[in-house]
Amino acid sequence: MGLDTEKIGDVTIVLLPGETVEASNLQAFMGNMAPILEANNKVVIDMSRIRFIDSTGCGALLSFLKMMQNKGGELKLCSITDPVNSLFNLMNFDKLFGIYKTREGAVKAFGVSE
Repeated sequence: MGLDTEKIGDVTIVLLPGETVEASNLQAFMGNMAPILEANNKVVIDMSRIRFIDSTGCGALLSFLKMMQNKGGELKLCSITDPVNSLFNLMNFDKLFGIYKTREGAVKAFGVSE
């Protein structure tokens, strides 16, 4: 699972490839995200391509959030598809994460304009 990244000011945007985040691709996802999270304090994960995420994927997002909080950074999510959004609402992810409809909204929430 290669990750496409883009930098806007000091915000790093990560576009997740593929359509799923699940046990079968979790190791690659975590392995590719770790250096990005370590090297940056403001990260947005663009989930516009993700149609399904299982409990292991949700657990990984929670781990990433905790990692960022522990180092004084922030993690935001954007462009969540309807099926994933339904799950996130059930899990109260909207109370844990900054979730934004668009990439631009997430970047602006960091106080950075494009």
